[in-house]
Amino acid sequence: MAAAPPSPSASPGTLLPPGRDTALDVWRGLALITIFINHVSGNILENVTHKNFGFSDAADLFVMFAGYAAAAAYFSRYAIGQRLAVSLKVASRAVRLYTTHLALVVLGGAVFALGVIRTGDFGLFSVIALEPLMMDPAEALVSAVTLAYQPGFLNILPLYFVLIGMLPLLLFVASRSLSLAVVLSAALYTAAGLTGTNLPAYPLPGGWFFNPLSWQFLFVIGFALGARRSRLGAAMPYHRGAWWAALAYLVLALVVMRGPGLPPAGWIPLLPDFLTVPEKQFLSVPRLLHVLALCYVVAHSPLQGWARGLPSRHPLAMMGRHSLPVFCTGLVVSITGVALKQTGFDGPVFDIAYVTAGVATQMLVARLLSLTEKRRGGSPAGLPAAVQPS
Repeated sequence: MAAAPPSPSASPGTLLPPGRDTALDVWRGLALITIFINHVSGNILENVTHKNFGFSDAADLFVMFAGYAAAAAYFSRYAIGQRLAVSLKVASRAVRLYTTHLALVVLGGAVFALGVIRTGDFGLFSVIALEPLMMDPAEALVSAVTLAYQPGFLNILPLYFVLIGMLPLLLFVASRSLSLAVVLSAALYTAAGLTGTNLPAYPLPGGWFFNPLSWQFLFVIGFALGARRSRLGAAMPYHRGAWWAALAYLVLALVVMRGPGLPPAGWIPLLPDFLTVPEKQFLSVPRLLHVLALCYVVAHSPLQGWARGLPSRHPLAMMGRHSLPVFCTGLVVSITGVALKQTGFDGPVFDIAYVTAGVATQMLVARLLSLTEKRRGGSPAGLPAAVQPS
């Protein structure tokens, strides 16, 4: 019989100490790099990111990590009675996410407007769905304020704003019964997926690209795992059968993606696509299972030990600690890169050079922020920063 994989960092009896988990920061840093590469759409390196080898991508990982880190940051403090302080902290984080999103919408419009001025090609606005902002700026800005209008690449911050905004309610329910919080979240996820319920979007129908009614379930799963670690010292117990089943599912997803590709809608009669087709907007079941399987396999493998063994000053760890400014930096650089590719700068050499420079810029931002923290004599923004978006 095949033996279980070596698991030096997360064996069945391993209990992790409280505090910041360097491995989480490292995986978040890698996810940031992956998201940046994918956002410079059409570049040659996009073909090797893990979205091409399974049903999920870095966005799924980051939502789950955010829930995990939110529990580690706030759950224990909330449970011992610091409810007002925690709620105010969370509200402040939500406001910061909201204002950052609006600033990025305006900045994204400005970047592509410069491209239009340079080329005279108004079709550039369609690349990331900026036509409403240019054709009817007043209505588009009002819709952006209400989060109904979300240009391309600028649709993940609204999801995070909703997730962080709901965190006080999640803390309230979870402090009484963590199981109840997960059950209620699962019920909302299932209802949204089966009925196609979503929040309204502008200008086209179809709802939010990241439906928060669906994606909240992955956030809550991460939250439950983080709360479990805070209480028991371990987030996901190791079971050999579960590990091999998760690995088998990852292999199946790899074969599908590198072979026939995603199945068409309705490929299994009588079953809704929500249950059978890996789909992003509603975080369909096959996609949800893939990100959970990926996390479980990696958490109980030598990769986790490698990530946890890296120093806190490693570039990936620093990027994970400062996720919001690093993400925003990557977003601005990636939008600029897309605009440049649309205006004549293209080819493998440009792609590799631009992506390399962009990743280096993100690492530099993370390093400067870490140095600022060190000069102030404080610890990193800590686990609360882990609820910042990717």
